[in-house]
Amino acid sequence: MTQASKFIRWLLRSLVALVVVAITAFAVWRVNLAHDVNTKLQAIRAAGLPTNGTEANTYYTAVPDDENVALKMADAFASMANYNDRRSNEVISIKFPQRKDTLTPEQLELVAGYCAMNSNALAQAMEAIKLPRYRYPMDLSWGAATLMPHLAKLKQMSRIAEFQTIVDAKNSAADISTIIGMARTLDTEPTIISKLVRIAMLNMAEIALERRLNAGGLDEVELNHLSQLFAEAAKTNQMSNGLIGERAAFMRYFRMSFAEIKKLANDSEENLSEQGRPPIPGAQPFIFKLTGFFERDLRFYLQGMETNISLASTFPKNISMITNVEEQISQTSRRNYYILSSMLLPALGNTIIKEANGLAQVRTAQAALAVERFRLVHGQLPENLNELVPQFLSAVPVDPFDGQPLRYHRLGKGYVIYSIGRDGLDDGGREKPADWKSSDKTSYDITFTVER
Repeated sequence: MTQASKFIRWLLRSLVALVVVAITAFAVWRVNLAHDVNTKLQAIRAAGLPTNGTEANTYYTAVPDDENVALKMADAFASMANYNDRRSNEVISIKFPQRKDTLTPEQLELVAGYCAMNSNALAQAMEAIKLPRYRYPMDLSWGAATLMPHLAKLKQMSRIAEFQTIVDAKNSAADISTIIGMARTLDTEPTIISKLVRIAMLNMAEIALERRLNAGGLDEVELNHLSQLFAEAAKTNQMSNGLIGERAAFMRYFRMSFAEIKKLANDSEENLSEQGRPPIPGAQPFIFKLTGFFERDLRFYLQGMETNISLASTFPKNISMITNVEEQISQTSRRNYYILSSMLLPALGNTIIKEANGLAQVRTAQAALAVERFRLVHGQLPENLNELVPQFLSAVPVDPFDGQPLRYHRLGKGYVIYSIGRDGLDDGGREKPADWKSSDKTSYDITFTVER
């Protein structure tokens, strides 16, 4: 055998050996990848949490019909009405006035008419929220296509109640209570969008209360009732519940059938007929299953979601840490071509901060109600929030951004209670103006101000 032949045989054997080593290494990596993902899924299930949309449906506890607020709210939604001419757009464009602002006579007339035509719907909503439990119909196995029409209806009904506090200021406490009661129906709904709508509704209640307290005091019964409602609304870990449901509902996208991939690729804003459709079942394309391309993406998604759920469960919020972690997740997902994770994970850090903002607003309202109860009893304002404990507050509410008690300043005529907000700067209770624009670089606090 010639030297050339020996070399060629050696080369071929080497190549075969390299291929065998590469295949073996890949097989080991693929087995370890599958083991990692399955271990994470088993840990989630062991914690009693869902790992897919079907399990998320069960996680969102079923409610007997005779106890379910949602069924009664459906009747209220069906009763909602609007103008049948250009006024329908005009009333939608009206912003609820801040505590120092007023509506024009024309706007007030328009709003009064809108509230009048929806008085029956609002009365039905007030009656519905007396029921003890709530579960709106939805199928979380649909993932991003899950239909949740009740969210827009709840915001619309809350807006009616919010404007009703202006039309009938004398009974505004009842309307504020209704907004809080409707927001409460989203407490257990395990989706992020539900938590964001809940925050928006509680913000409506807080703004309406601030405006009402600036116009004049409430009586003892109203103050006590609203104090209890805002205290109940000041719940933490709401966003973690949303993230848990979101993690499960969106997991199916990492193991989609070819038909589902094709459907999603064809979906667009112009193709609205595709929206709200259930997933198309089937096996994952063989090439994806073999290579583990999306399985490695799923492993990273599970790691990222575990981090986000942990951050959402932690108070006070360390904004710089949350921002840094989310930036690291975003960079890693792009650098390693985690396609789905790069689309799903980056925005979640901001939802955690939004929950902290919402909690700060609720807690300032809670403290303000305690101040008003103190004023009603003593005929004067407290010098500090510690004077409210324990008669009017079990403890001074904590700022979710730094863990310190909420700040309180006496004003020339009134007071301000505030949180330092996400920037971490104490601006002395500087109130964000109603005409604030994103180009404004001034630092503001999250305030509840009463001047009377």
